[in-house]
Amino acid sequence: MYFGRLNQEHNQKRNPLPMEWLEEVTKTLNDVYRAQCDEQNRFFEVYGENYKDEFVVIVSLLHKKDQMIAPITLFISHDILPTSKEFKKVLEDLINLVGLIFDDIFATEEWSEFNSMWTENQYKGSTFYYKVTRENISLSLQAEAILQKDISLE
Repeated sequence: MYFGRLNQEHNQKRNPLPMEWLEEVTKTLNDVYRAQCDEQNRFFEVYGENYKDEFVVIVSLLHKKDQMIAPITLFISHDILPTSKEFKKVLEDLINLVGLIFDDIFATEEWSEFNSMWTENQYKGSTFYYKVTRENISLSLQAEAILQKDISLE
C-alpha cells in the first residue's frame, strides 16, 4: 500500500520512520489534546514512511470505542532531504504544522473540511503537502496484511 503523493510504483518498498519517533509524536499529541480527546472519546495514532523521493507522516484521530466512527486522518508529505540535520528540522516543523491543523479541527465543532487531494502548503520555509480524509489507516494496513497473506498462500 502506497500512502505518498508522488506517482511512484505501488509495490515500492516502504521504510517506516523510526518507531521511537512515531511513539513520541503519538504521546505528545495525546497529551497536548487530552481535554479535547477525552471530551470526544478519541485518541491519536501516528504512522510514518520513507519512500525513494518523499516521506509521509499520517496522523489519525480515532474514536476509542469504535474506530469506524468518523475517523479524521491527516497525511503530510515532504520531499526527501539531503542531510539528517535538514530532515530533523523539517520533522519538527511538520509536528508544529500537525498541531496547527488539529487546533483548527478541534476549534470547529462540526469540522468537515475533508480534502482527498494533496494540497501544497508553505510553512517555515518548507513546502509540505497534505490531505485530510476519513480513512482509518490501521484498518487499511490490516486489510493489506490479510491480502498479502492470502496472495502468499496461493
